[in-house]
Amino acid sequence: MNITLCGAGNAAQTLIALLGKAHRVTVFAPLADEADQLRAASSTQGVMAIFQDGSTQSGRPCRITRDPHEAAREAELVLLATPAFAHEPVLAALAPHLQEDVWIVALPARGGFDWMARRAAACCPQATLIGLQTLPWACRVRAWGKRVEVLGVKTTIGAAVWPPERCTEVLDRMEILLGVPLSPCAGFLALTLANTGQLIHPGIMYGLFHRWNGAPFPCEQAPLFYSGVDELTAEVLQALSDEVQHLCYTLVQLNPALDFRCVEPLEQWIRHAYAGQIDDPTSLHSAFRTNRAYAGLQAPVQRLGDGQCIPDFTHRYLSEDVPFGLLVSKGIAELAGMATPTMNRVIEWAQERLGRVYLVEGRVAGPDVTHSRAPQRFGIKLDDLLPVAAAHGSPLPSH
Repeated sequence: MNITLCGAGNAAQTLIALLGKAHRVTVFAPLADEADQLRAASSTQGVMAIFQDGSTQSGRPCRITRDPHEAAREAELVLLATPAFAHEPVLAALAPHLQEDVWIVALPARGGFDWMARRAAACCPQATLIGLQTLPWACRVRAWGKRVEVLGVKTTIGAAVWPPERCTEVLDRMEILLGVPLSPCAGFLALTLANTGQLIHPGIMYGLFHRWNGAPFPCEQAPLFYSGVDELTAEVLQALSDEVQHLCYTLVQLNPALDFRCVEPLEQWIRHAYAGQIDDPTSLHSAFRTNRAYAGLQAPVQRLGDGQCIPDFTHRYLSEDVPFGLLVSKGIAELAGMATPTMNRVIEWAQERLGRVYLVEGRVAGPDVTHSRAPQRFGIKLDDLLPVAAAHGSPLPSH
């Protein structure tokens, strides 16, 4: 299969290792000098993925390029393994050069992916859109362009497909390609609300750093991210999860044809996604702290020199998972007339750290909503959204 892989980070390099031997993989790396760096690093041996059982898998791309025409011209499958903020410009660059029947996959999709994709790839109306709930793996680059470590593999992942009649065929093929079972979500609205990254990443950042006093700290004191979840942070995560569950309930009351079975409570999700990898699954708090796939992963920090660090509030845990995650769910809740006090608290804290304004007096009305995927950006109304979502369609306005 001719695959165009977009990105050069943890996920993209893992995919090179897993797919580069059996498929023709073209890497599209348009950011800065990533293409040149990746070409230089992986020119001889390619990329090796190392799994926790000691097994390895290696692969090499057949081409690495910054040219969208060169990257897209033969693509049967496009894999978006980039942060969500890059989805739109990457798709817009590739779309004029793609085949009409191309498959476009986001790993992961995050919130509102279909609304954005139907606009950015408007010249490809026959394209199949596929969104994954999360990455299939917890993975980290250990030697850039040469070696990645796969810390854990999820036992199953939610996925949505548009148009819905292609779901079975598409997910069967994607399971073989990725080597991970995929569980169908009933459309992209369900997938948007099932996005666990929108809860976990901003929620833990808030829990770890909302009381930070602004003073640098020794880098060796930087907290672990997942394993550093304390009782207070677990309460924030639980409250965020509860608000999403209540939002699903509220939407079903408005349209009983909606299906949100793939939107699991967070505690249930982590037990399923990491079955067999959690030493103490008795609570949300203990599940995070004893998940072996999360062991040793530090919170994002910026190094100042002299061994001093500060939190990295520009990290994707806020810069991606708020405007392309939590804010999207907040926007849907606002359309439904539902209060979201915990979402508001976390978003308002995060937007101050990001130097953005998404919420104004608790409403999705800030100037930076245009740099998000909240439904308010696209002019989507609840009366437009719910009937199409109930039919598993894609409700992006044509304008």
